Amino acid sequence: MPDPGVRIHYTAAMPLAYGLIEPADLSLPRLPERLAGLRIAHVTDLHVRRRKRLYTTLINQLTALRLDMVVFTGDYMTYEGDEPAATDVMRELVDRVRPRIGSFGVFGNHDTDAFRRAMLDLPIVWLDDQACRIDEEPIDLLGFHVAPRSGPDVVTLCHAMRDEFGDRSPGDTERVRIVLGHYPTLLPTASDLGADVMFAGHTHGGQIRLPGRNAIVNSSDLPLRYSCGIMRHRDTQLAVSRGIGAMGVQIRFLCPPHVPVYTLRRSGLPGNYTDDLEMINAW
Repeated sequence: MPDPGVRIHYTAAMPLAYGLIEPADLSLPRLPERLAGLRIAHVTDLHVRRRKRLYTTLINQLTALRLDMVVFTGDYMTYEGDEPAATDVMRELVDRVRPRIGSFGVFGNHDTDAFRRAMLDLPIVWLDDQACRIDEEPIDLLGFHVAPRSGPDVVTLCHAMRDEFGDRSPGDTERVRIVLGHYPTLLPTASDLGADVMFAGHTHGGQIRLPGRNAIVNSSDLPLRYSCGIMRHRDTQLAVSRGIGAMGVQIRFLCPPHVPVYTLRRSGLPGNYTDDLEMINAW
């Protein structure tokens, strides 16, 4: 059953075949009280090559939600030449989906320079190794830059974060710190930067899985059993979406596309403190 706190209104224009929206709770002990109940939709890995019904369904279902924020974590296109179709989908999405606080994003390894330039005039705050403080709400955001052959400039991001936020004490409950990154393997860095939660994609949840959620590959250094879900490293949670699109063979098996819609709850951090990775909620 959907979380009653997330109102999803299906119409005839929104077929149920894809089941894209998946409500989930995120328990954050340092969450400011005024942010309890905040709703965040996480959109990632659209991998648009041409316009198809899946993207229309995505936009229709997101439009029906009351959202506070939308976060984007990369790979909106697939190959060079896909820029026009991906731009068309993204423009319609942000034109119709208007979250209360705003939309924030990073790019992925498949997003070309031409596509990135085309996205700059959209009402999305792009965090390219940058930090952003939301004035009207106690929220700090960081974003990891990703290029096809390079990762983030952590030194630049650390300087940007300290210039924007200053240092954070361990018991700080005045603001929540959110990190966006395409690669989930950047979790230890996000934890070192004091993140409460990091949103990531890239793995597609494996895209093709065996029974029991057993991914065959996930294109990352994550163990296959950690291909998607909510996980914990030290005091930081990692939320990895299965994403929307597909790479290579355009098939998903036992790994349907999804858009997690998180409701932030102020409560104890689930799981255990560990220098490794602990699965909290597998998808």
